[in-house]
Amino acid sequence: MARQQSLVRGVLCAVAVLQALHAVAAAPRNVTVTDNDKYVVANGGGASQVEDVEIGNRAGVLGQAAQAVGNAFVAKGKCLVCLAATGLIQTKVRQGATEEEVATTLTEQCKLYRIQEPAVCDGVIKLFAPEVVYIVNHTDLSPNEICSYAFTDDCGDEFDRNHDWKVELPARPKPPVQPERAPKADAPRLKLLQLSDTHVDPHYKVGSLADCGLPLCCRATSGRVENGKRTAGPWGDYGRCDAPVALLENTLQHIARTHPDLDGILWTGDLQPHDIWNQTREESLHILRLTTDMILRTFPGVPVFPALGNHEAVPVNSFAPSSVTGRFSMSWLYDEVASQWSHWLPANQSGLVRRGAFYSVLFKPGLRVVSINTNFCNDKNWWLLLNSDDPDQELHWLVEELERAESAGEKVLIVGHIPPGTPECRSVWSRNLDEILLRYESTVSGLFFGHNHWDEFQLFFDRSNPDKLRPYAVAYVSPSVTPYEKPNPAYRIYYVDGEHPNTTYSVVDHDTWTMDLKAANRDGTPQWLRLYSARRAYDMPSLTPSSWTRLVRDMATNDNLFDAFYRNYYRGSAERPPCDNQCRRKILCQQLQGRSRDTAPCQVCLGGWFEGKPGRFGNRWVGRPLVGIAKNTAHELILPVEISRENVPEVRMKATGASSTEEPEVTSSPPPPPSSTSNSSKPGMGLVFVVLALSSAWSFGRYL
Repeated sequence: MARQQSLVRGVLCAVAVLQALHAVAAAPRNVTVTDNDKYVVANGGGASQVEDVEIGNRAGVLGQAAQAVGNAFVAKGKCLVCLAATGLIQTKVRQGATEEEVATTLTEQCKLYRIQEPAVCDGVIKLFAPEVVYIVNHTDLSPNEICSYAFTDDCGDEFDRNHDWKVELPARPKPPVQPERAPKADAPRLKLLQLSDTHVDPHYKVGSLADCGLPLCCRATSGRVENGKRTAGPWGDYGRCDAPVALLENTLQHIARTHPDLDGILWTGDLQPHDIWNQTREESLHILRLTTDMILRTFPGVPVFPALGNHEAVPVNSFAPSSVTGRFSMSWLYDEVASQWSHWLPANQSGLVRRGAFYSVLFKPGLRVVSINTNFCNDKNWWLLLNSDDPDQELHWLVEELERAESAGEKVLIVGHIPPGTPECRSVWSRNLDEILLRYESTVSGLFFGHNHWDEFQLFFDRSNPDKLRPYAVAYVSPSVTPYEKPNPAYRIYYVDGEHPNTTYSVVDHDTWTMDLKAANRDGTPQWLRLYSARRAYDMPSLTPSSWTRLVRDMATNDNLFDAFYRNYYRGSAERPPCDNQCRRKILCQQLQGRSRDTAPCQVCLGGWFEGKPGRFGNRWVGRPLVGIAKNTAHELILPVEISRENVPEVRMKATGASSTEEPEVTSSPPPPPSSTSNSSKPGMGLVFVVLALSSAWSFGRYL
């Protein structure tokens, strides 16, 4: 039956190719490329968002046919393109195509369709082709499953349905859930720094081209600087430029001077720059050693709890499980990580770090820090095609650690890089983590992630009662140090309920500190300022999950409140883009999504909340788009009585939405921002998939 289905799919693909050849004469098409490595096909005189790529007559009749097929496949969507590409690549590899032959084919197509600059095509394909060949040779997944993994939104969830798995929880009953309890105001506190997404670039060059069209600019290789072109400032740039070494040094020195009383540092990954086409293992290890040494010298004696980012791997995002040995083994990275992290971690954790870059350590009496490797949930990690079932048994190990902590009466802070609610995290992995966290909600007192570069959070909801949603946990997502794609550099300070009887070890408040990059480049010296305190800026009674949920609901109807949050989201950047209705809805829903691709909390919390609530964004701007997303959702939102809507005054914001006047704050008025609203792109896998797709179309044309 499976063979017959594959044959039918093959016939359908062939029919689509023939239809495409007929269609090309009727309506010429131009392929356009967006900033997110996606293709847009515009008919004739249709408007496009970016400059068209003129295909032209480059390769005679067969070349035109291939290009027409490529355009038609793109027009039919990424899924059909992916299916055709994957089938052809599988066939070629299994017929004996070498890594070099696959790389040459993909590079030709990348350049032909101008997916990226030639140097990026050469570098990315050279890095990824060996993995593509290896994985295709070692997987029995069908094209449907592979494309479902790569493009879940377009190709459905077949991969997740066929590769569903569940981490078993201990039979011991869950302790009774205690009412939310805010720490006492006068209780001792721990002071923790979260440092994330430094992306330091040793090759940053002041005065180089800052707007170069590559995934990373501000380097000597970024192109010729002409009059009127934007150039790299001494402290960084808002475009596609990472942090110069001077910026990271200044950041760390400022933190050490301003916060000499730190109890610990949560270091949540992404050390390498975004030059994903030009990376080597040696360069990655050099930056790991460089950053570790800077932290050691600046914060001697301060405990540091690191987590591994997706950019630490070469190629980017590529984290093979420990069962993969030889040249694709992760030992080149994990062994060095274990060596560098040994400055802060006990020797008995070295084996776990070398196995999968996760560990568990006792920070204070009754307080444990557990670091997880979230790269095992990254949907851009091709190695999950070989085994996505709890890679390296990490979540099984996490359950064991939390069970021991619960038995010992310990609280646990969990650190990682990729937030589990982001769509980049595989939904099955994210769901399992959510269920683990719910089981141990009385033990896990804090969750800390990075990766997104924005100043935000993610909420988790208990679904055990089919008619009610109860917020039970909040994950803090730290802003980035790098200004890559428009935010100001920043770091986060947490105040945690400290060592005393009945401590909760939960976050009492947090401050975000930032520097005005535009002013620093203009004046020559960075000035770091406390941008805001969470409780004061948002007038929150506490930082409990229910308080954060209430904040999201209030931001839906309070323009000043949302404006303050959005300003903090970009850390007051002079180039933050405007946020329209769709942007506002997307950001608010992101804060409610602790479980990846789960729309229920957004539907429940916001689905009908905007009806009849006029404002400058208009009526029902969230209620209507969400209709149908979660048709079967019949939940209601449950908040504790002490912060229910009936018992809490309406949130009132100062006109500026800024922090307390008792603290220094960013006061520069940003100029009108550009119209782009895209998040910082994480290039790499998307480019490879598109090249695979267009390569398949080209191959069809050559055989017709």
